[in-house]
Amino acid sequence: MLIGHIEARRAFLDAVARGRLHHAWLLAGGKGIGKRRFADWAALTLLSGGASTERPADSDAARLVAAGAHPDHRLLAPPEEGRGSATQSIVVDQVRALAEFLHSHPAIAPWRTLVVDSIDDMNPNTANAFLKELEEPGARTVYLLVSHAPARLLPTIRSRCRMLRLFPLADADSRAVLRAIHPELDEAELESLARLAEGAPGSVEELGGAELVDLERQLARIAGGADPMPLVRGLQAPAALPRFRALLALVPRRLAAAARRRPDPRLFDLYAEAETLARDSIRLAYDRQQVAMALATITARQGRLEGSS
Repeated sequence: MLIGHIEARRAFLDAVARGRLHHAWLLAGGKGIGKRRFADWAALTLLSGGASTERPADSDAARLVAAGAHPDHRLLAPPEEGRGSATQSIVVDQVRALAEFLHSHPAIAPWRTLVVDSIDDMNPNTANAFLKELEEPGARTVYLLVSHAPARLLPTIRSRCRMLRLFPLADADSRAVLRAIHPELDEAELESLARLAEGAPGSVEELGGAELVDLERQLARIAGGADPMPLVRGLQAPAALPRFRALLALVPRRLAAAARRRPDPRLFDLYAEAETLARDSIRLAYDRQQVAMALATITARQGRLEGSS
């Protein structure tokens, strides 16, 4: 179910109603705000007949897509591990394999739809191969292209698309998305998760079991001078990975909020240090305890800095 993005939905449905549906839509915006959900909604709207419905997910088309059995719909994404490639990029052979689908007529629906998640994940060879498909689109075929950074795409790809910008969700919509994903959370945990999301619920949906309220309390105590070791030791177990990921998100965001309250260059430096460490720790497989201790130290420095003002 798609929540929010009312203006973007209206723009898409208006294009359908007016018979001015562009063959390629570039769905642009920050990570986690729901671009893929929007692409799925738009595809189901077309596969279901293009009606101005708010609930295309209830259609027969939705059930076929969910089963991977709709003859008029495809998803193009980086290959799963063990399925032909170890890369995190969309490879050129995947694009070539779609050629017949993209240039044949719809089988049971009014349109054929292709969701690309994300077009940012194409290397130059793949992007050029995909560009050829965009230059010669098949009849009644619509491309829905998710992009987190459209400025980095080939200008020739951007020029062949209609860009539709999506924006962070309102707080109520963000909470509604997270409630649908995590119905088991109590209100305090849900509120903490929504606050951390900052309008991008997809960026925090994996943190539902991280006990954020308790983690925030521990960070507040560390900022006040408490011993960080209880926090660090609590991240040792393999099951604590969601909590560790939550720590990586929380510390930079606490510093960003502090810098907004008090634009001190030293707070900006602490934020940059925490953000770099959080960004690299997963990618470079840093030791979890060492990272936690470093972030706790940064939090303590923040507390001393704010306490001295």
